[in-house]
Amino acid sequence: MKKFITIILLLLVSNGYSQKIMTPVIPDVMGNISVINNEFSKSVFAFEANSFTLFPGFPKHIQYNTQEGAIYCNMDSDPEFEIVYNIGYTVQAFNLDGTSVPGWPKTVASYAMDGSPSFGDIDGDGQGEIVVTNHGATSGGYIYAYKKNGTVCTGFPVNHGYTTRTPVLADVNNDGKMEIIVNKRTYPTGWVYVYKGDGTVLTGWPKATATVPASSAAVGDIDNDGIPEIITESYSSIYAFKPNGDSIPGFPFVLPNGDNTSYSSPVLADVDNDNKREIIFGTHSSSGGFVYILKQNATVLSGWPKTTDNWVYGPPAVGFIDNDNILDIAVGDQVMSTTPADKLYAWNVNGTALTGFPVTGLNAINDQVSLADIDGDGMTELIIDDNTQTIADTLGQYLAFNHDGTPVAGWPLITKGTTMFSTPCLGDLNGNGILDMTGAGIEGFGNSSYTNVYAWNTGMTYTPLKVYVPMWQYNTRHNGVYGDYLQIGIITIESKIPEKFSLYQNYPNPFNPSTNIRFEIPKGGQFVTLKVYNILGRGVSTLVNQKLNPGTYEVQWNADKNSSGVYFYRLETGSFTDVKRMLLVK
Repeated sequence: MKKFITIILLLLVSNGYSQKIMTPVIPDVMGNISVINNEFSKSVFAFEANSFTLFPGFPKHIQYNTQEGAIYCNMDSDPEFEIVYNIGYTVQAFNLDGTSVPGWPKTVASYAMDGSPSFGDIDGDGQGEIVVTNHGATSGGYIYAYKKNGTVCTGFPVNHGYTTRTPVLADVNNDGKMEIIVNKRTYPTGWVYVYKGDGTVLTGWPKATATVPASSAAVGDIDNDGIPEIITESYSSIYAFKPNGDSIPGFPFVLPNGDNTSYSSPVLADVDNDNKREIIFGTHSSSGGFVYILKQNATVLSGWPKTTDNWVYGPPAVGFIDNDNILDIAVGDQVMSTTPADKLYAWNVNGTALTGFPVTGLNAINDQVSLADIDGDGMTELIIDDNTQTIADTLGQYLAFNHDGTPVAGWPLITKGTTMFSTPCLGDLNGNGILDMTGAGIEGFGNSSYTNVYAWNTGMTYTPLKVYVPMWQYNTRHNGVYGDYLQIGIITIESKIPEKFSLYQNYPNPFNPSTNIRFEIPKGGQFVTLKVYNILGRGVSTLVNQKLNPGTYEVQWNADKNSSGVYFYRLETGSFTDVKRMLLVK
């Protein structure tokens, strides 16, 4: 039996552990939760020792909780990435030794933060900025923007009002500066806003929605005209807008199954190879959940939606799971139950369930599934959050499954506190070619909660092209575009100081769908950009946009979403520019 209730509970269940566990409860955006009373015979894994090594200085133990995970970005002059988290009223930025980046943490006023921090160049100075939002219990909230050194950006904070979840950054008007896309809740309706990097509202915005906002936006080109569209969700509909605020024909798409959206931000991916991205999102209803794929004209792709037994809260994860060269989609569902009653689902884009899926007997997957090769076998694994923690010692866990649904050896990873709503962050933090992972466990509740931040060295070779979901919504800007990984693919090949600037020919060339680009930087503190352009001179991808120390670097470009043809890549520093040609053949 499944039912809706509108109170917040703390459910105590016994499910195969040697001790009781606590199950926190998160209502949907309208305050409802789903409860089920039936029993499953299959138990979750017993706790066991972690197989990964922690970086020195971790875990960090900080008051209040966090949602949707960390980001990796370069916050200072060294080539290593730093780890940035929203935790309660603070924006935390950590070095790899666990110390705080100079100028951080930053404390926001009045309200705790909602969602993940975002990182992108909002003022066109060639440096990324950190953007975060917060809100009250029913109203009120601000948008904050900080330079990498922690100083407040001009025009911020913005007294915006109640915004749901993570801000999204994207250059929607092609001015070389990223805009900030957020929603606003004005019950029973809502709004979509686009702010410029100076804190003013972009012309043509805001746009109204019929019901309250339900999640963060997605921003990407869905009709192959070279102009990004803005996809947003209200509780009952999906909206699609041009950068000037005009609605795209066919939208809004009203959910047809008596279902609603909460937290499952849309993902954009070209799943049918028509050079136009589709919109993929999850929903929930009294009978369970749905996963939709919408075409650019708001029609549902053949074979979809797929149903889930329970509610879908996390954004879908898109990537190649079973190595058959057909894109796959993974989600988990969540319901409150006295025993593990949730599942991990995976289908290919044709709607066919992958062998071994769904995985059953799980505890409430609330966030986006991570897709990556985490054990070095050349196949894709699926990492999920888990919304339980033991009562006696408040232990939680990340679980991992192979491409065939079997458990990954050496898992789960044990955390102090539940991993609920904390998508892991994956990449190479220190440029040594080894895959690193960051995650969080939240122990306690409300003002008595604490976040424990973990940074693990997996010991496995970092293969960027096998990390399909490196962080929540794919990148530091959280635009939800599959394949848009930005800086996560840069690898330090050699730290020896080169004699001169060099840009090498990509390899392989011709290529399909990925290629490697190597370059050398002889002087320290150089701000480096490496961009890819099509034959018309239109920029299609930014591969590097940061300061680098002297060294030899390599970055991979995945052209999965691009059509066959001639492309150019351009390396530019303050004193050097070079351009080379490459050929994509599909």
